[in-house]
Amino acid sequence: MMRRKARVAGYFYPATRDEIEETISGFGEPKGMGRPALGLVSPHAGYIYSGPVAAKVYSRVKVTGAVIMIGPNHGSNPAFTSPPPVAIMASGEWELPSGNLSIESGLAEFLMEESTMIVDSPEAHADEHSLEVQAPFLTHYYGDVTIVPILLARVSDESILTLAEEIYRGIKRYGGSVTLLASTDFSHYVPHDFAKSQDRKAIDRIIALDGEGLLEVVRMENISMCGAQPTAAVMEVCKKMGATKAELVAYQTSGDASHDYTSVVGYGGLIIR
Repeated sequence: MMRRKARVAGYFYPATRDEIEETISGFGEPKGMGRPALGLVSPHAGYIYSGPVAAKVYSRVKVTGAVIMIGPNHGSNPAFTSPPPVAIMASGEWELPSGNLSIESGLAEFLMEESTMIVDSPEAHADEHSLEVQAPFLTHYYGDVTIVPILLARVSDESILTLAEEIYRGIKRYGGSVTLLASTDFSHYVPHDFAKSQDRKAIDRIIALDGEGLLEVVRMENISMCGAQPTAAVMEVCKKMGATKAELVAYQTSGDASHDYTSVVGYGGLIIR
């Protein structure tokens, strides 16, 4: 069995199960209060910075079944310089201090069969943090869910709608319960007030469930949102699944934790229903 080992435990989030549980519980967002949703948008920074936003998202959603996680590939593995534009890990499990997560291989197979873009590449996932940072929240709030991790790298904006249609077809063939998760941070390394202004433009497009509009405003306004494409893909799949609204549940910047507002990263948490 293919196993992906934790790469950023002890850096982005605590290194032991007890410390993870204590940290996430310390955000004050209780379990068992969520309602069903089609999609989530959650940040992926160190928990000291973005953890409170992520906890507000996860605590408000009830998830059973499989979670398709889509995030950006930041190119964090220097030995693997040419990852596939759309890389899935199609089987195996993720070994994490918070508890292992199994990959829903049947769903992954349907996605690959329906797609001209999705390629099985465990190597692309080996050192990337954007999805791993989400995993302890999944185990904390939802227990024994399964995952299908997908990373995007060097994908054209024009292909996102095609990818969304392919993912939707795979979900329909699978037939089981599926929730989609987009992993993204918003503006990077800009002053606090500018980040809030820029990020509001992107958030408004997400609330409008306008995936194409999100990609356009990020491009035209030069918003340094690393997971714009994963977010747009998740939005478009959710619309095909019947989504009618998206809600912003939390927003803050790294400055709210560090109290240095000169250069911040923005974190937004949204729910799609």
